[in-house]
Amino acid sequence: MKIALTGAMGLVGRYTSAELARAGHQVVALTHHPSQDCAFPQKVVDITDFPAVREAVRGCDAVIHLAAIPHPAGDKDSSVMHTNVIGDYNVVLAAGLLGIRRVAIASSDCALGITWSHSKIDRVKYLPVDEEHPASPDNGYGLSKLLSERMCNAMSLRFPELSIASLRITHVLRPEAYRSAGFLDWTKDPDAGPENLWSYIDARDCAAAFRLAVENYRPGRHEVYYIAADNTRSRIPSRELIRRYYPGAELRGPFSGFESLESNRKARRLLGFAPLHRWDVPE
Repeated sequence: MKIALTGAMGLVGRYTSAELARAGHQVVALTHHPSQDCAFPQKVVDITDFPAVREAVRGCDAVIHLAAIPHPAGDKDSSVMHTNVIGDYNVVLAAGLLGIRRVAIASSDCALGITWSHSKIDRVKYLPVDEEHPASPDNGYGLSKLLSERMCNAMSLRFPELSIASLRITHVLRPEAYRSAGFLDWTKDPDAGPENLWSYIDARDCAAAFRLAVENYRPGRHEVYYIAADNTRSRIPSRELIRRYYPGAELRGPFSGFESLESNRKARRLLGFAPLHRWDVPE
């Protein structure tokens, strides 16, 4: 397939473009600024400019949309909402109008509402969390992701031939990070991680998830998937982490070791996703 990839020069974008090329797909890199490091045909586009987005993806068979403002730090809440929600809408609308039938969008586990939360209410009802768990973000980034998921529900009704996947990716790590002193110290500190349930995903596995999301065609459907490793990034057993930080949560898993508190079962079942890389297993 010929696949348009927004955010192609970002962390996830670089791994995803390589993953797509290895699988035999043709990549069209969509970037906000021209890059001399890009190994693929490149188009410069502002994702908030609908006519530009439509022309950039024209002729493609699928779109993987990664471009976004990745956090609400400082005074960016308003900019995050504008860029992320309008950008997602423009990509899905362009695909629908052009007859592009496959779209995968980078959502985030921040849609759950824990990460960057302003209020201190307990949002975790049960563990591991899954796609059915209530979501209640109160910051611009998490809310932008949740609103985009709601938009995709509506667009799947408008364009019944369109298959849309929103991937709630968690903290993405390059493989070289696993041996760094900072990361290894992080794994020993229980306070370094409750805001996203100590979850992570290897960049290579994240890229594979996006490839699978566009290769699996589910017309008239918008599906949300958690994309996380099978284990946490903590050296403390999961049951102990839950006892310390989320004692009121209903347990819906065995938690006999270091199991992830974000379930990837739906992605496994519907996409064939299987994370292959772990920080605690030498390669």
